[in-house]
Amino acid sequence: MENKRNLLKIASLLEIIYVVINVIYYLLSNKPNDEIIANLFFSFMNLIVAFILFRESKKEVLLLKKNKMITLFCSIWLLMNSIIPGILGLLFLTSISDKKHRVLPENEYFNKKGDVLNSIFLIFSFIIIMFVFPLFNFSKHIPAYFIYIVIFLLVIMLNFGRLKNDLKLFVSNFKLYLPFVIKRYFIMLSIMVIVALPIVFLNKGAVSSNQQMLNNMFQKLPLASLVLSTIYAPFVEENVFRLSLSKVIKNKTLFIIISGFLFGILHMIDKFTSFNDLLYIFQYSALGICLAKAYYDSKNIFVSIGMHFLQNFLAAILILLLYI
Repeated sequence: MENKRNLLKIASLLEIIYVVINVIYYLLSNKPNDEIIANLFFSFMNLIVAFILFRESKKEVLLLKKNKMITLFCSIWLLMNSIIPGILGLLFLTSISDKKHRVLPENEYFNKKGDVLNSIFLIFSFIIIMFVFPLFNFSKHIPAYFIYIVIFLLVIMLNFGRLKNDLKLFVSNFKLYLPFVIKRYFIMLSIMVIVALPIVFLNKGAVSSNQQMLNNMFQKLPLASLVLSTIYAPFVEENVFRLSLSKVIKNKTLFIIISGFLFGILHMIDKFTSFNDLLYIFQYSALGICLAKAYYDSKNIFVSIGMHFLQNFLAAILILLLYI
């Protein structure tokens, strides 16, 4: 258990390196102004928090268990500033928790045979309606909301039995599922950031064309975009890429890989503007793989829907703060 303290050491060291690079960048590339002074001040605060966390990492685990507030505060602070160090701190707190390992309830519906044809039909219908149908000129005369309604109704009709079962199980065991959703979300977030960093560097800080499209949507229709991205997209996409695909592909590893990369490819294939932009497929695929694994491990579609909701909701709030 003592080795788990390395998570705190890595978190603090990553933050110190990040702060040093930021300070050097601000001092060398810009003339002093109010914005730079503010950034340098926050960098100094982050440095203090990183040193406090490093000091905590040297304490005995039993002592850290008794007084978690310092580590918790530092982790939350770093989560809001640098993400990965904060995630590592929170993972450390989770790993030393005295709570007994909670086993998620069995879902007999998960391995139920049948529904393969319905699943294949839903997957192909989604791809055709979303990616093939718009290629025809007459599709421009059909309102977008009508297409969304058609897909939503198809999902409900073809997956109604499984959705009803999973929702009942999720609600009745909410206290078991919630920690699982939150923990897997933070793991997913850290993996996405790690995968995205070299891609963002190659694209010189530019966001993906898919993300730029979403930013534009939020600027034009903020309320509708919020509903579509936080409620509609998680529900429909998890039903298509996770629930339905798991009925077709029974092998766990194969399902997770195909589900993840199909998710990534379909998010970028009709929107990329350059080869470097196409690399964002790996970022979206990392998201899809994490969601697929969480779904398969929990055997409840509302787990991956919940993770997907958290991801899109927090991203939507960030877009609204930056652009609206």
